[in-house]
Amino acid sequence: MHLVETNGGRVLLDCGMVQGRRQESRRLNSEFPFDVKTIDAVVLSHAHLDHTGRLPVLVKKGFNKSVFSTSATRDLCGAMLRDSASLQEMDAKYVNRINAESGLPFIKPLYTIRDVTTSLCLFQTVEYRRPLEILPGIKLTFNNAGHILGSATVTLEIAEGRDEKKTTTLGFTGDLGRKGAAVVRNPEIFNRADVLITESTYGGRSHGPMN
Repeated sequence: MHLVETNGGRVLLDCGMVQGRRQESRRLNSEFPFDVKTIDAVVLSHAHLDHTGRLPVLVKKGFNKSVFSTSATRDLCGAMLRDSASLQEMDAKYVNRINAESGLPFIKPLYTIRDVTTSLCLFQTVEYRRPLEILPGIKLTFNNAGHILGSATVTLEIAEGRDEKKTTTLGFTGDLGRKGAAVVRNPEIFNRADVLITESTYGGRSHGPMN
């Protein structure tokens, strides 16, 4: 999850769920280090829960603007977020049975299927290589990341200055796939970026092709 602030706009790149021990992950997933109502747009790179799983929490806390993704990511989010909500509801019931025996207070699920349904209504789909101005002076382009169906790298072209003649290009890789996968296409290469945000799962190692 990365917050980009520019031209008076605030864009959130991904909104992933932290996984781990129940109490710690619940604490981390329940709060955000910013006022969610000040976010102007969310951009999702792909549907995996570590990149989308807190979106219903964001909406539950007051976010009601657009969520931009590819159409395949939106469709996968429909299934994965509903499944996540179902697990949240079942886990809350389990914890509450134990709490009832111990005289401890009940907890509520992190979010429900109803929260997911509300979140899905905010999606606007953008297909690969079709630039779209998502906020004044901020143009979004998705390219194929080759990770899962619908996964995308994110390019934000940000017009700056009073006359907006200067453009800064920010690239966000999301999760990059490998060449030679049987189902998804090879990841596309960034043309250019003035600023690059990427994960470092593989450190300095070369992530070679699959075939």
